[in-house]
Amino acid sequence: MSEPAFTTWTSLFLIVSAIGSFLSILLFTDKNGKKNNWPIAFIILGFSLVLIQYVLIWTHYKNEYPYVYFFDDVWYFFFGPLFYVYILKFYIKEYKINVIHFIIPVIYSVMAVIYFVKTAGFTQFEGIKEEVLFKLYWTLKSPWVGIGILIIYIIVCYDFIKIHKPSKENLATQLRSKWITFLLSLFSLFVFAYISYYVLVKFSFFNATWDYAISFTMAIGVYGIGYMVYMEPKIFNGELLTSLFEPPKKEKETLRLETKKEFYKQLTQYIETTKPYLNNDLRLVDIASHLGLPTHIVSQLINEIAQKNFNQFINDYRLKEAENLLKNEPDMSIHQMYFHLGFNSRTTFYNVFKNKHNCTPLEYKSLNRSKTLS
Repeated sequence: MSEPAFTTWTSLFLIVSAIGSFLSILLFTDKNGKKNNWPIAFIILGFSLVLIQYVLIWTHYKNEYPYVYFFDDVWYFFFGPLFYVYILKFYIKEYKINVIHFIIPVIYSVMAVIYFVKTAGFTQFEGIKEEVLFKLYWTLKSPWVGIGILIIYIIVCYDFIKIHKPSKENLATQLRSKWITFLLSLFSLFVFAYISYYVLVKFSFFNATWDYAISFTMAIGVYGIGYMVYMEPKIFNGELLTSLFEPPKKEKETLRLETKKEFYKQLTQYIETTKPYLNNDLRLVDIASHLGLPTHIVSQLINEIAQKNFNQFINDYRLKEAENLLKNEPDMSIHQMYFHLGFNSRTTFYNVFKNKHNCTPLEYKSLNRSKTLS
């Protein structure tokens, strides 16, 4: 038996796993999307733990430490349902999780824990193999069961996207459809790579290099999803990867100054009358859809005429609303206020407010109260 040792490849995968774990933490703690992004954060975390388990197997440290177990087989039962929940939450903001999707994964997890302990880290099976529950567990432990669940959820996700076809007139729904389809393609890449391992491993040419290549492809699929989800606000605000998700720009597309001013007037009228900035999920594409303009044109108007980026532009309106509330609604709490104004966190509200007024909202409220009394 080979002595446990790390190679360049196994060390690289350990680093990749660490980066993935860090990405999952970013998604869990991201104030802008943690309510919707947690399923992806769990997928990233789970696959990072799976990679560590693979590294232990490749380096033969698993033989030295059989009790080190990251539930690599269990996670594959959760990946499909978690990805499906993310898609549903992306389309339906108030979606409540249906526990039926997690019944089989949870049952399998419990059985895995039971038999991991009873078999001393899956090393001692004497007197256990004839147990009915163990036979069920061992059947579910087949990788093809997990693969079957993954394939089912890919099909379900594709059907869901087909049902929710984007409107040709609505840029927001078009972008949303392209976004989800792209993420599903990355998830399908991950599943395809996972399946390829159990197909190719039966051939004589299969070796460690193939194993590493397959695992690397799986990492590209999963961590690609994590990166895209983390950068989602910038993508939907037209700041990143516009050529991939937005309709192609017309060649030599230019606007006269008078036209820009007219479009900008329509933009400000829409913002001031409907107050879309009170929605904390507001994206540039949402405003562009209401105006019937391409997102890059709306972004251009804000950049050139307002001399700001989209977030600064929207936050200015939120701050004006905040000033009115602080003056006219003294009994409203700061928590109620920042949530009502469309800010995702108290910290963001305080930072933006202090950057403009050089004081906190509470100090601003006290100052105005003093002026009123005097």
